[in-house]
Amino acid sequence: MNKLKTVLGYTWGFLAIFIVLATFMGRAYFSRTLANATGVTVSPWYSGGEIAMTVDHGSYKTFVHRPVFDGLIWDRKNGFIQINWEPFSGLPPVVEERIDYNGDRQEDFLVKLDTTTGNASLVAYSPDVVSVENTYKLTKGWAVRVLLKKKP
Repeated sequence: MNKLKTVLGYTWGFLAIFIVLATFMGRAYFSRTLANATGVTVSPWYSGGEIAMTVDHGSYKTFVHRPVFDGLIWDRKNGFIQINWEPFSGLPPVVEERIDYNGDRQEDFLVKLDTTTGNASLVAYSPDVVSVENTYKLTKGWAVRVLLKKKP
């Protein structure tokens, strides 16, 4: 009986080495597969939300994300909209763009981004547009988040 326990113990230890190695080396694959299988998504408060509109300027593109007001249970009163410009190599020194984020064919704000310093300024044409929250240097380009108030 003791010999059987010893053989089982060594067998389990030997297999555990492979299980640990496979888990460690395949952690990216396993986590992505688990997220896809369960339908879990990254919060739009982190990712900026889904891309709602893309504007191709030739040497660079503008990606306008959907407005994010998502709360845990209900929408929040304040949110943001994220605008990305990619790639770095095609961006002019100053990007200036008028954005109609709600699709009513009226521009809601003008955003200017200095791509050398990362400073951004905003001119609001809509009372729902508050200010620039922050600018972010991403792996492929720049992003600006503009704070918004939700319409009642």
